[in-house]
Formats: sequence, structure tokens, C-alpha cells
Amino acid sequence: MKNATIKSLFALAITALAINVQANTDTPNGISGSGELGFSDSTGNTVNTSFYGALKLKYTQQNYTLKSLIEGNYKSEDGTQTEERYIVDLQGNRYYNAEKSYYSFVGARFEKNKFADIDLDSTFSIGLGKSLYKTKDTLLNGEIGLGYQNTDYSTAGTKSDSQTVGIAKLDFSHKINEQVKFTQDLSVTSGENSTKLESNTGFKVKVAEKMNLKATYKYRHNDNPAERTKKTDTQTMLTLIYDF
Repeated sequence: MKNATIKSLFALAITALAINVQANTDTPNGISGSGELGFSDSTGNTVNTSFYGALKLKYTQQNYTLKSLIEGNYKSEDGTQTEERYIVDLQGNRYYNAEKSYYSFVGARFEKNKFADIDLDSTFSIGLGKSLYKTKDTLLNGEIGLGYQNTDYSTAGTKSDSQTVGIAKLDFSHKINEQVKFTQDLSVTSGENSTKLESNTGFKVKVAEKMNLKATYKYRHNDNPAERTKKTDTQTMLTLIYDF
């Protein structure tokens, strides 16, 4: 049943990506992306070390875009490790109009979170996306889709958890002025066994032509986590972003 579900998802995805559509030829093609890094280290009465790194890549052609995200997060307090989380997120968009405001997508997301007892959480998805509101300074984008999620736990003897899920995402950005930009994204993955919500709120401040300083508040909630783990995680951090 599990293999049949995955094969069905990929069959639908290939069909969606095979549709021939007209796209905007004015959009620059090629590779673009950004690297994000945050690090802190304190000594004395309290010894804390934290590290956050992320790499985003986007490959654009006339009628499709491929996006990827690699993210790593580590933290220790007084010599005791308290956080270790890795994410790989891949998505392909196929556009259906000249403005690239309406598209289908196929995605794959993988997460490993030591302190949430997740050895590997894999989600494969397909769906539709649309630009809901767009001006020179403001963009609101929405996505909705279906997927298949499988979670393998780190604790020996704990069974894997699989479910069909509905996925909804909102991505909002607003340029306050030439130097400051507000960003907010929200995603919900919901199935019969669990519902996961993730929110990222940030302010980006331009400090150089391709350099930004970003303050971010991350919120994650799982209504049915592994045993002995908390339902909610939050994180506040300051990072430096280089665009290329």
C-alpha cells in the first residue's frame, strides 16, 4: 500500500509537469539563491553555543522553476546538546500563464530532528499554487495540495507512522522601505494521525548590495509528537544572508 501510494503521487506529478504551457520570457533564467548563517558562543557562568545555516537555490527556465532548501540547526547549553535538526526541501513549479501567477507543483521534504525523536520524516506532495496578491512592494502567495508522509522514530521499537496529508501554505512579504522587508510564511500539514504547523516571521535589513541582516521568530507545533517530547518548539535568532 505504501509503495503504491508513492508511485501514484509521482505518476500524477510527472503528468502535471509534462503539460505544455506558455510562460513569461521576460523573467531572467538561470541559477540564483542565498546563503544564511547565524552563530553565537558565550562563556563564563553559562556556556552556550548555537549554529544555524541555510542554503537556498533556485533554477528558473521559461516555463518552470526548481527550488531547494538545505537547513541545519545545532545548539548546546553548558556542554549538553539541546538541539540538532536538519531539513532538505525540494520543489518544482510548472507555470500556466504568462505572469507565472498560477502553477502546479511537486515537492519532497525530509527532516531529521534528534530531540523530537525523529530519525527521518519524509513528505511527498503535489498541488496547485497561486499569487493571491501582488504589487511592487507586496506579495502574497498560496499553495494547497495532497501528500504522503512517513515518519521513522529514533527510539528502538517505536513503529513508523504513515499517513495521507493535506497541505496548505501561505507566503507573504512586504517591502517597508528600501532597506527593510517583512516576511511571513505559514504551513500546515494535516492527516489522520497528526497535524503539524510551522510559522516563520522575520525582518530583513539591507546592509550592503547583496547582504541582509535578518531577525527571525520560528514557531513549530505538532499535536501528536513522539513520547516524552513537547508539542511546541520556538526559536528566535539573528542571521546574516548573502544573495547571489
